[in-house]
Amino acid sequence: MEVYMHTVSGSHKAQNEDRILAGPQVYQDVTADMDFAGGFVAVADGVGGNYGGAAAAQFLCERIAGLPRPELESLRAVNEALLAHGRGTPNSGKMAATFSGLFFGEGLPVLVHAGNTRVYAIQAGKYLRQLTRDDTVVQYLLDTGKLTEEEAESYAARNEITSCFGGGRPDLLRLTIRRLPDDAQQYLLTTDGIHEYASTDELEDILAAAQGDWLAAVKQMVKLAKDHRSPDDCTAVILDAAV
Repeated sequence: MEVYMHTVSGSHKAQNEDRILAGPQVYQDVTADMDFAGGFVAVADGVGGNYGGAAAAQFLCERIAGLPRPELESLRAVNEALLAHGRGTPNSGKMAATFSGLFFGEGLPVLVHAGNTRVYAIQAGKYLRQLTRDDTVVQYLLDTGKLTEEEAESYAARNEITSCFGGGRPDLLRLTIRRLPDDAQQYLLTTDGIHEYASTDELEDILAAAQGDWLAAVKQMVKLAKDHRSPDDCTAVILDAAV
């Protein structure tokens, strides 16, 4: 397997609050491709507006990297450790991060998700099927019929999340953990700095044009989001399990 990654800081931000987890290593401000032997490949995003977002994403990825497998109790224990870390750090009691990733061990890959970071399956080299569902207020309003898709595009609190690791309270974590069907060989992971500013159609156009050059694809996704005036940290990762 091979992982291709590109992440850059948001406009006028002191530091990148996004993190990439690939096996035992945590990355920030990186452009790279590397062999991937198994474990987690994931993206985490420090929650904006909460002091310590970068530290929360780093802490979360480091702790999850040490897990032998993704189990509900062990992930809840990581969350408790993050909460305790926040309480013990000045001005960081509500430090928080979202997390979306895949675990490759024995058997089918396992999806782990909380927040509004995303995982997609790449089909036929260019089509995207979203595997995660955003834990956001706007997604809830869409699901309950209180907003239309058109209204959601301009909804004022599009990025208000309803699930995360940390955040000062254990009940904020509502995890999705599930095995995936073995019908995909490539996956795309993004933080909201990408998918809030680049449409699925545009991301698919990039994949089609890349023709399997996945490093070029993730770099182009970040560039497109920035061209669309994304002010946030932007991170895109492609895992090719067929290599």
